[in-house]
Amino acid sequence: MKIGIPKGMYIYEKPILFEKFFENLGCEVVYSSDTDKKLLEDGIEYSIDEACLASKIYMGHVKDLVDRKENEKIDYIFIPRVCSFENKKSICVKFFAMYDICKNVFDAKFISINIDYKEGNNEFKAFVELGKKLGFRYTNIIFAYLKARNMQKMYDLKKVRVQYDKLANLSNKQNILVVAHPYIAYDKYIGNEIVKYSQKLGANVIYACVNKSKYSSESKSYLKISKSIYWKPSINLINGIEEYKNYIDGIIYLTVFPCGPDSLVNELLIRKIKNIPSINLILDEQEIGAGVYTRLESFYDILAQKEKKVSGE
Repeated sequence: MKIGIPKGMYIYEKPILFEKFFENLGCEVVYSSDTDKKLLEDGIEYSIDEACLASKIYMGHVKDLVDRKENEKIDYIFIPRVCSFENKKSICVKFFAMYDICKNVFDAKFISINIDYKEGNNEFKAFVELGKKLGFRYTNIIFAYLKARNMQKMYDLKKVRVQYDKLANLSNKQNILVVAHPYIAYDKYIGNEIVKYSQKLGANVIYACVNKSKYSSESKSYLKISKSIYWKPSINLINGIEEYKNYIDGIIYLTVFPCGPDSLVNELLIRKIKNIPSINLILDEQEIGAGVYTRLESFYDILAQKEKKVSGE
């Protein structure tokens, strides 16, 4: 059995978990292509104007797999449905609806998991139900999920260690924290281009979404910023800022237009975190070009001047 996975949105939150779950069951995983201009244009064509950039990109990834399903004999395209988490935490509504949207827009076979703690569907139950729908035995499903979950945990913890190693070994560079969801920060067409340009300007870039809070009992740092935020991905980013704030020289916020949660949370962070220089880049359907790069260059010039002032030069 061959499963197609679009490279966007919630897949970036737990990439190892999804991939290895299917592979542990003996399925072959096929990913969509990297984001590029054509893929984005395809996504825009199949999206409403009011959709955020991230969801438009995701529609482009689904279209890419739909176009390839016959030649590559893809049996199902996997789109997770994620609604709510433990402790009454939630997520943006686009994660609720994307499975149903794609199912109604595209001519293809789709499969999904339904993670909705509010309705009693935790992650474990969601994966078990998915495995049953695909026709696998219960014991094989349990083994596949637990092994994949452990591999995801090891992957996450390794990424945290790598970031701390970077902070320890590159102290002569400006340490910059990118505050963006994984599906923005790691996307080849948007966040990755900004990271590469920052590195070209001499920055040591780390990510707020990579932090210890996912597997630590001390994950309430976000309460220092706000006690009323209930979007779990936003909470993770705030925890990351709190974890790294004593190691960094500047913050780059990446907001995809017109994301509702980010437009609120990033503005709140900018107002409350005043002792660390920051820049908020709002990304839309236009290519990342001279305007964004000029703003980044100005930001790094400001950081350099600040450093000179502190050192007395």
